[in-house]
Amino acid sequence: MLGVATEIVSTARELLDALGSNTWTDGRADRLIQTLGPSIGRASPAESRQAMATLASGLNSLDPEPAGVASRVVGAMIEAGQDPRPARAAMLGALQQTLPVCADIADEARAEVGEPPEQLDEDEAEEWLAERGAQALNEAAGRRPAAATAWQRLHEVWPGAIALFSVDPEARAEAQELAPIAERIEDVHEAAGWLRAMLSVLHDEPYVAIEPATRSGIIGRMSGIVENFQLNTLLMDEFPRDEPRVSKAAVAVARGEGPQQIDETVTGGWNLFTFEALQPGGELPDPADMSLSHTWIWNEGMPADIPVLDGHRVILLGPASYSRQWQAQRMFLKLPARLTADLLGEDAVAQWLEKIEAAAVRSSRG
Repeated sequence: MLGVATEIVSTARELLDALGSNTWTDGRADRLIQTLGPSIGRASPAESRQAMATLASGLNSLDPEPAGVASRVVGAMIEAGQDPRPARAAMLGALQQTLPVCADIADEARAEVGEPPEQLDEDEAEEWLAERGAQALNEAAGRRPAAATAWQRLHEVWPGAIALFSVDPEARAEAQELAPIAERIEDVHEAAGWLRAMLSVLHDEPYVAIEPATRSGIIGRMSGIVENFQLNTLLMDEFPRDEPRVSKAAVAVARGEGPQQIDETVTGGWNLFTFEALQPGGELPDPADMSLSHTWIWNEGMPADIPVLDGHRVILLGPASYSRQWQAQRMFLKLPARLTADLLGEDAVAQWLEKIEAAAVRSSRG
C-alpha cells in the first residue's frame, strides 16, 4: 500500500499529466481529484507543498481550461489551510502574462468602436456601445489568437488567484501593480473587477479617524478591508461609545471571523469625510450640502481611495446626511480583516485637527 506522502505527490503528478493530455475530459482527472482530496488532510506540510507546486506548474503550461481545473484545485488546497507559498510564483506569473495582454486587446477594441450616433437616447447609446464593443473585441481576438488564449486563461485561473491573495499578503503586495491593469478591463472581463478589488486591499496601513464635533478620535492600522462598507462597520465597532453601534455578529462578518453573510442589516452612524472636508474652525460641512460630496468617503469605494496625510489615511466622522443601510457581508470569504484602534488624547486630537485644517486649506487653493 502506498504511503500518504507517495499518494498525494504521485496523485498530483498524475493529475497534471491527465490535464495535459488530449483526453483530459474522459473522467480520469475527476477521479484523480477525488483521490487527491482525502489525502490532503493526512499529508505532511512538506508533502502538501510539493503537491501544490506540482499542480501550480500547470497554470501557465496547460491549455486554459485544464489550467483552470489546476487553479481551482490549488485554490481548494489553500482554502483548506495549506501553505499557499508554493503556488505564489506560478499564480503571479499567470496574471502577469495575461492581464496586460487582455488590457491591450480591450483598448484596441475600444479604439475601433467610436462614438454612438447622436440620435440615440442614453439607453440606446449604451446598448449600441455594448454591442459594438463585444463585436470589436471578438474581431480583435480573431486577429490575435495568443491574446484570445490569454483572455480565456485569465477567465479560468482567477478563482485560484483570489484564494491565494486572500491568505498571502506578500503575494498581494507583489501583484499590487496589476490592479490598474485589471481596472482597465473590469467592464468587459469577469475576472478583472474581482482582482482589482483584491489587489487594492491595504495591508498594515496607518489610519486616523476623528469626530470633530466631539473632539475624539482613534489611530491604528487596517488590513484586509476590501470596501468602505466593511470599514464603516469596523469603525462603528471600534470608535468609543457606551452603547454598541453594531452587533457582534455583523462585526464578526466584517472581520472574516464569521459567515460571509448573515441576514442582518447594518445602519451607518456617520458621514465619512476625507481630510479635505474640514473647514476653518475645525468643523465639517453640512451633510446635506451635496456640492461638497466630493469630500465624502463613499461606502461603495475602497480604503485605498482615501487620501493620505502625514502617512495616514485620514477619516473624519460627521453626522449622517441620510440613513444608510447595508447588508452584513464581506466580499471575499477567506480574507481576514483587521482594524486596530488606540484612543487619541485631547492634545493629540487637537494636533491632528490643526494639521488637517491646514492641509484642507492648501487643498482648496489648488
